Amino acid sequence: MAFTLFRTSARRFLANFERNVANANLRNGKNNIYVCGCAALTILNNQPKAFATRKYSEFTTTQTERKYDSDTDSDVETSKNPGESKFWRRKMRTFHGILDVNKDGVISFDDFQLLADRFVNLGHMSEDRAQEFRGLIKKIWEKQWGEIGPYNLVTVEQYLEDMLHVVNDKERAKKVHSFLPYLFEALDKDKTGEITLEEYKLFFECLGLSDEDAVFTFRVIDTNADGKINKKEFLHYGKEFFLCEDEAKISKYFWGPLIPKFTRIH
Repeated sequence: MAFTLFRTSARRFLANFERNVANANLRNGKNNIYVCGCAALTILNNQPKAFATRKYSEFTTTQTERKYDSDTDSDVETSKNPGESKFWRRKMRTFHGILDVNKDGVISFDDFQLLADRFVNLGHMSEDRAQEFRGLIKKIWEKQWGEIGPYNLVTVEQYLEDMLHVVNDKERAKKVHSFLPYLFEALDKDKTGEITLEEYKLFFECLGLSDEDAVFTFRVIDTNADGKINKKEFLHYGKEFFLCEDEAKISKYFWGPLIPKFTRIH
């Protein structure tokens, strides 16, 4: 038991250390590869459309994110059997942790409301749009988890099972990102159709994540390094997070660092 806890703590420490090294190198404009065990983090700043990506072998070839031209359903590549990989389950566990605002291990409708209120309270949405957003949140809850009440709580395993049904239903999968335009609108305070690093920090603050994580993710997703993320990019990567099982895709960083991998000890 003590050994398991030690390994878990060590994994978390190393993950945070990797990210700290990456952010320091990004700030200093360096191109470095930090290798720890079998994981390597490559930072490429001087090449156009390059990005930081976590890889599981130092011999893996650096990949660049595919350019997409429109915000259609075909923009997001999905596997033939969505939801089967351990990586996808890890991503969904990560998002469950974000929705679990009070960190009690389950999601309630109160968590949904609290998270929505954080974005509305930024003050960048009109009253009508804020009302629409709250209505959408209520609709999503009732459609996916039923009645609203203090005893209707969604565990991690239930969330995984429910999301598995979502990604395997073409119609529901198309709408998996339906709430994202409201989040973008809440962040885009000057209504330019683009968000800056400072606005992205607000995004992560609402999610309960750090500025350091926001800087890392922003610079990874900002593939052309122009200091801005437009609405099309925001929606694309946010949607791809839920539907794609390719570990090389940079969308895995969209909602912040993934939860640590856990190894079962027999």
